[in-house]
Amino acid sequence: MPRFRAPHLSLLDQANSPWPMLMALVASTPAFYDSLMPTPDSWAPVMYVVSALLVFASAWQHARQHSAAQSSMTHGRWWVRQSSEWTLGAALLVCAALPASSRSIGALSWRMGIALLMLLRLVIISKPLLERAGLARLMGMAAGVLGLCGLGFYWIDPEVTTLGDGLWLAFSTAATVGYGDVVPSTTASRIFSVFVVMLGYGVLSLVTASVAAMFVGTQERKVEREILRDMHAQLKAVRHEIATLRESLDAAKADAKAPADSGL
Repeated sequence: MPRFRAPHLSLLDQANSPWPMLMALVASTPAFYDSLMPTPDSWAPVMYVVSALLVFASAWQHARQHSAAQSSMTHGRWWVRQSSEWTLGAALLVCAALPASSRSIGALSWRMGIALLMLLRLVIISKPLLERAGLARLMGMAAGVLGLCGLGFYWIDPEVTTLGDGLWLAFSTAATVGYGDVVPSTTASRIFSVFVVMLGYGVLSLVTASVAAMFVGTQERKVEREILRDMHAQLKAVRHEIATLRESLDAAKADAKAPADSGL
C-alpha cells in the first residue's frame, strides 16, 4: 500500500510547487518596470511572453498530474484553479501587446493588476511550504528577497547610486521603518516599493514570528520539565507513603495473628 500511494503524493507535491509561478513572476517583473521607463527596451514584451508560457506550462502540468494522481480535490476547485492559471497566462500575453506603461495609464493599471494577481497566486501556493519552513530557511529567503529588492531599487531609481543604498532602501521599506535618508524618487521606484512592502514585510514577519516561536517553545519546554520534575517528586512521595502503609498493615496483621496463635 505505501508503494502505491507514494507516487501520488509525489505528484501532488510537484503540482503544489511554487517554482513555475516564481519564475514567471521573476520574468515579468523587469518587463513591468522597463515599460515605465521613458524609452522602454524591445525585450520587455518578450519577457511577458516567456512569463505567459511558464504559466501555461504550469497549468498544463497541473492538469496532467491531477488526472494521474487522482487527487481528492473536488472538480469545482480544480476547475477554478485551472481556469485562473490559463486566464493569468492570457492576461500576460495581453501585457506584452499593450503599449508602454509610461505612455498609457490603462496599460499601467492592467500590468499592475496582473502583477498583484501573480504575487497573490505565488503566496497561496507557497503558504504550505512556508508553514513547514525552519528558521534558517526563512532567514535565507528573507535575505534573498531583500537582496533582489535592493538590486531592483539600484536598477530603477537614479537617486540610488550604490547597491548598498539600494539594499538599505529595500530593508527600511520592507520593515516599514522609513528613515527618510534614502527614498524612492521616480514613479517606477514608488510602485516597486509597494511590492517590496507586501512581499518583504510578509517574509520579515515570518522570520520574527519564527524567532518568537523559538523562544516561546524554549520557555514551554522549561515549564514542562519543571512540571514533570514536580510530578516525579510527588509520585516518589506517594510510593513512599504506600510502602509505609503496607509495612504498617503487615505489622498490624502480624500483631493480630500472634495472640490468636498463643491462645491455641
